[in-house]
Amino acid sequence: MAYRIQQLKLGGILDQAVAITKDHFGLLFSIMVLLFIPANLIAGYAQIALLPPRPTFGSPPEVIQAYNEAAFRAFPVTMGITLLLLFVVMPLTNAAVINAVARLYLGQQTTAVESIKYGLSRLMPLIWTSILMGLAIMGGLILLIIPGILFAFWFSLSTHVVVIEGISGGAALKRSKELVRPNMGTMIVLGLLLGGINFGVGLAVGIIPQPYLQLLVHQVVIGIMTIFGTAAFVVFYFSCRCGVENFDLQYLAESIGAEANLDEGQKDEEW
Repeated sequence: MAYRIQQLKLGGILDQAVAITKDHFGLLFSIMVLLFIPANLIAGYAQIALLPPRPTFGSPPEVIQAYNEAAFRAFPVTMGITLLLLFVVMPLTNAAVINAVARLYLGQQTTAVESIKYGLSRLMPLIWTSILMGLAIMGGLILLIIPGILFAFWFSLSTHVVVIEGISGGAALKRSKELVRPNMGTMIVLGLLLGGINFGVGLAVGIIPQPYLQLLVHQVVIGIMTIFGTAAFVVFYFSCRCGVENFDLQYLAESIGAEANLDEGQKDEEW
């Protein structure tokens, strides 16, 4: 299916994200099944096994103390799992899904394994760029709060820049700002909308009483929402490029050139 490669408003971005998610759900969800979902299930089940139920408001002091002591004993394990998720699983999953969605959006073929392999090749640049982004946002929040929020929006496409354009570090942050700044309104509304959907879905899943089943359903649902959210931001990324540097015209010219070369090759074979 051919998608609309052009500068889009919010409705158009969401429409294209829905289409990509629907057309290629099996491929994209398989990435989540190979990476995100099992890693988070292992982490969640380990936490359930190591810790007693989290105290609620008004719990007796002895219950709170027992939980804190168990958390302290389990800290090395839980911290190790958290670091593994934060610095390996999450960036690798994001890179793989971004790569897959971008290729599919541009009409190219890919597989889950190919996208994961590509994500592995961009893992270290992603980690480095994420560290710089985190430091910039934290510095802005410490200074005057508002700059930190502004940096968070400006640098929101830095991961996409690293994966799609092969730029990393400070150059990726600068490139993200270049793309987002003229489209700040759309960026804010899109972020709030997706955040609100995730929050509502999380609340709905939270009513499941059985903790193991709740964790399983939660990770599957989060995996699906991650696919849709990534698709939306990939479309937004290309929409920004179309507005900033006429990417749609470049893509059209390259497509026409490729078709012309194909036609010439076919004529030569017929001759």
